[in-house]
Amino acid sequence: MFAFLRLMVVLLICLTPIYWGLLLYARARCRARLSQRWQEKGLTTGRQAFIQRGLKRYDRSFQRRLVLLVYILPLGAIALVIYLVNFS
Repeated sequence: MFAFLRLMVVLLICLTPIYWGLLLYARARCRARLSQRWQEKGLTTGRQAFIQRGLKRYDRSFQRRLVLLVYILPLGAIALVIYLVNFS
């Protein structure tokens, strides 16, 4: 059991930079998409406000929460394999 917990801690430490990198990348893409949408609509004022409103919506979106799968899928897969090997 201790080895399993140690493995999980090491994986969490290794997955954290991947999570933050993916989170920053997705947020930058959202910002670029909002900026492009602002230009396509031909708005003349409030570019920063438009982008900030869009980013607030993005922060509450399901798409942002999907980034958490970086943690859930590998840890869950390893836990499932360990369970199946030990109790099947």
